[in-house]
Amino acid sequence: MEIRRVLVVGTGTLGSQIGFQCALHGFETVMYDVDEGALERCEAAHQKIGRAVRADLGTPGEAIAAAHVRLSYTTDLAGAAAEADLVSESVPEDPGLKRKVFAQLGEPCPSRTIFTTNSSTLLLSDMAEASGRPERFLALHFANQIWVNNVAEIMRHPGTDPEVFEQVVRFAREIGMVPIRLEKEQNGYVLNTLLVPLLGAALSLVVNGVASHEDVDRTWMIAMKVPMGPFGTLDLVGLQTAHDITAYWASRSGDEQSRRNAAFLKEHYVDRGRLGVATGEGFYTYPDPAFRRPGFLD
Repeated sequence: MEIRRVLVVGTGTLGSQIGFQCALHGFETVMYDVDEGALERCEAAHQKIGRAVRADLGTPGEAIAAAHVRLSYTTDLAGAAAEADLVSESVPEDPGLKRKVFAQLGEPCPSRTIFTTNSSTLLLSDMAEASGRPERFLALHFANQIWVNNVAEIMRHPGTDPEVFEQVVRFAREIGMVPIRLEKEQNGYVLNTLLVPLLGAALSLVVNGVASHEDVDRTWMIAMKVPMGPFGTLDLVGLQTAHDITAYWASRSGDEQSRRNAAFLKEHYVDRGRLGVATGEGFYTYPDPAFRRPGFLD
């Protein structure tokens, strides 16, 4: 089976980026969301992503324009699913919601359709049966700003058909990604197994009053010679996503520090609409965050 048409379910930060990346590399791409307002924001985000891709990669304007032509937007799930060869799901990091979405996709999608999740921390085995096609279900996980941070983590579960796994590895290459093969289920895959503990430790330092978020970032940026610290990273990931992941694992583990970290994010950021780069304000304000200004590291 050849993958030609992609359906992206969920049009937030990463869903929008995934959709544009697919369209840029020649795939007809349908963006689906339950909310018309979300689709309007996604279309606006695609304009910004197109400009960023051109600036960062030198991609010709004609290629950017062609990508926009290949993109469509809809709230009609059945219509969007009818011709999909591959589904990329990017709804919030809630296992119950993800199971519900895949169950809804089962009937309108053709039997050939491959289901992939962009979940950053959840196990496939917790969702595979809900898809109705566990043999064609696997993870295809992307990092933020995927046109430059172009790794794609492909993870199977015990019931994934090996040929489907290989096909998604090939697809990842076709959309300009470097495939990272995970042959065994692992919460957090590779990227977030490394990243989530760092971000959690940074949050704990602030929640416990040990240091300001600016000084935590200064420490990391200077010592590790990197352009962004943990709190700049949290803003980029999105504080709603960071809260959802932290709260989910706090409930699973019973860890009091994680519970307090999630409560801190909710009270001071999520409930106030300060969700990071996407809303222009999180731990920093955008598009000119303090950590990029001269003198921040002095």
